[in-house]
Amino acid sequence: MKYPVEKYGIRFYNYYYYDVTKPIVIEARSKQEARAVLKDLTNSILPELYKGRKIIGESVTMPLRGVSEKITNGIKYIWVGEDKAAGGWLNEPTYLRKLEESNRG
Repeated sequence: MKYPVEKYGIRFYNYYYYDVTKPIVIEARSKQEARAVLKDLTNSILPELYKGRKIIGESVTMPLRGVSEKITNGIKYIWVGEDKAAGGWLNEPTYLRKLEESNRG
């Protein structure tokens, strides 16, 4: 069985550190972009918990429509896809309003 997977688009790159439970998650379009962001973080604002620890794992996931969430500046966003919103994210109140409108027909 074949599953359609977008070849290009947003991915979540998860970097796991030795003896730290929660990974650093970077939203990027490519592994190279994610690693460049990670390098910048390492040289600047990486939380103290991660400093000096080795990266022991990396995983990549895709955002799921209506499921994937993120919080930026205290605002919760839901992934709707880049074909539905610029950047692919809608703030939660807008998402819920549009969902309700689409359910009404």
